[in-house]
Amino acid sequence: MRRIVRIAFGLLMMGGLLWSPARAQVDLEAMAARMKVRHAGVPRKVLAFYYPWYYNPAVPGGSGLGMSWQRVDEAKKEIGNVAHFPTLGPYDSHDAKLIAQHCAWAKASGIDGWIVSWWGKGSPTDRAMPLLLDAAQRAGLEVTIYYETVPRPQKAASAAADLLDVLNRYGKHPAWLSVDKKPVVFVYGRTLGEIGLPGWLEAISLVSGKYPGGAVFLGDDMGRAAARIFDGIHTYNTVGSLVGKSADQARAWAHQTYPGWVKTADGQGRISTITVIPGYDDTKIRKPGLRCDRLGGKLYDVQWEEAIAADPHWVLITSWNEWYEGSEIEPSAEFGERYLRQTARYAAEFKAKGPRPERTASAGPATAANPEFEKLAFPSAVLPDAGSAAIWPLVRLPVKPAMLSPRQVADLQAADARRYPVLFYAGDEHYRQTAARGGDVDEGLLRYLRGGGLLAVFPSGPMPFHYNESGKAVARSGKFGLPLSVAGPAGGWERPPEGAKLRFVKLGNHLPRVPASIPFPTSGELRWRPFVRSELSPEDRVVPLIELRDDRGKSYGDAVAYVEHRASEPKGGRLVYVCCNLVESEHGETLIEDLLVFLARQIERNPSK
Repeated sequence: MRRIVRIAFGLLMMGGLLWSPARAQVDLEAMAARMKVRHAGVPRKVLAFYYPWYYNPAVPGGSGLGMSWQRVDEAKKEIGNVAHFPTLGPYDSHDAKLIAQHCAWAKASGIDGWIVSWWGKGSPTDRAMPLLLDAAQRAGLEVTIYYETVPRPQKAASAAADLLDVLNRYGKHPAWLSVDKKPVVFVYGRTLGEIGLPGWLEAISLVSGKYPGGAVFLGDDMGRAAARIFDGIHTYNTVGSLVGKSADQARAWAHQTYPGWVKTADGQGRISTITVIPGYDDTKIRKPGLRCDRLGGKLYDVQWEEAIAADPHWVLITSWNEWYEGSEIEPSAEFGERYLRQTARYAAEFKAKGPRPERTASAGPATAANPEFEKLAFPSAVLPDAGSAAIWPLVRLPVKPAMLSPRQVADLQAADARRYPVLFYAGDEHYRQTAARGGDVDEGLLRYLRGGGLLAVFPSGPMPFHYNESGKAVARSGKFGLPLSVAGPAGGWERPPEGAKLRFVKLGNHLPRVPASIPFPTSGELRWRPFVRSELSPEDRVVPLIELRDDRGKSYGDAVAYVEHRASEPKGGRLVYVCCNLVESEHGETLIEDLLVFLARQIERNPSK
């Protein structure tokens, strides 16, 4: 039951509730190791998400668990809690005959393997794994798990221990999906939120150090930061972008979106994937629920055609048998074997393209190296819970930043502005406001700024310093001297104006390698929070660096700006802001590198007292 998890996860992220003091701090050495990872020669595959969580006590040799199908009417071919009626009826997922039939169908339709929902050691889904692996081996299929949740206490170490256990038990099975003889694991979005990207960096490092030869992880996140950490990226459910669209509109969305997904993975030498879905209908289990029409199979057609054109390593199908959400391609009373036939046709076309040419250039457009960046020698520090793409250029600095704990931030004094001339914020929208006593982190940051410190705010979310550790909206960016607008005359929005053609426009020559104009994103994070110069004192020094404009020249505010607080609070403090839309863009790392060179000049020009 995937959609409800997605909605809950999104709400938690917006509320900052997924922050936890247990989250791992960024490990720069682990980041440097991940930067060296490259996957080449990965064969083309078609994989389908698979669910072994259906139970029927009446089935001989089944799981023996209670009935999961509700209000079954065999005569009318209806089941009360699923959208469609399986051709095989209300089956039991542990039935060996059922699994053999699934394998036969999958093999005939060009599917190479299954990504199996897995909920931990000893769970019914875990008990199904030996059955699925053995049957897959006989049929010539491969199997891996979809890692659904991190066990308590939900730390990187508990994720690593859980994964090491499942890999030690099953990872060497001949049918386990592998790349370069390393077992593959898919990681669901929920688990990314449970320990964050820094936590997954640590968990992957732990597994790599303890599992012979290491493993290959694909994270449910199409962002560049995730592509740095994981071996590949994917997404589970695209229905939110497809619902209500005609076939032509769905094709236009896929045509625009899929190449970007592939480019993001290719840019880091990662495994690229495209997800296709036949349709969606969860109205039997949720009210009002969501329904995405299959359009007589045309919705599936256009996604497959655009996926083949985008040329990923793997095409993923959501799903083989998620009956609760009506996204299955498994034969049903309503559709027969239509979707198996379509899958067979497109899978053959996809694999007929032959070996995939490797594209492992940098994530952004080719730009000249910046020798000044490579020589930067100022000391710096990073605030806790860094996870934005901005953290990656810092790994290459000759003087590596110190990674501060919440308590260290709370203890900052004015004199620390000389110890750390630059302090980096690279989180999303939340931060730890309190380490030991109420608001002590705020107090430490303000002392640092008033001592002449420079706070570089490079967030992955639109409103930095907005939520504290309790998920409470505290909106502290303004208190730290960073005036941002959510909406109204000063600018800001949740979604761009309809029909506006928006571009980021570079101002001046301070960022030499950054393009003069960069398009505003058309997917992903579309919220806009501009820097508002008008809220500062006329005596403050402000250097606008990049502005958002439309094709008529109308300005929507500053996307990148530097400010020295000469009169406004925190007086003496300096800040630089880059909107998340640019931090996470394909030009983000080039921008950060040029910006750090610019900051070094400001520090040299006006050192901390």
